Amino acid sequence: MIRFDMSKLIAARARFAKMQEDKVLEVTQKLTLDVGRKLIEGSPVDTGEFRGAWEIETPTAAGQPGRITNPTPYGPQLARGHSDQAPNGWIENAVEAAVRFGGKE
Repeated sequence: MIRFDMSKLIAARARFAKMQEDKVLEVTQKLTLDVGRKLIEGSPVDTGEFRGAWEIETPTAAGQPGRITNPTPYGPQLARGHSDQAPNGWIENAVEAAVRFGGKE
């Protein structure tokens, strides 16, 4: 008869769960920062106010979303392509590129 003692593996479950949680948090934080960087770099510039107004909040716990906002009142128009420097869809393209390439191109 062959017997395996699984008690050590079972006892390590909490440690494995914590490692997984930490990795999820790390990836979410990195993606939030990568998307934020791409949005800043891709922002149309006239006075620089819009580019400088981005606010990036990385999550502090696994399962929380990152937040990227730009509180300028004309931000929605720029997001819809009302600038020759940034066509319609530039924000979605920045998000997609960061997610696809992990911020590395």
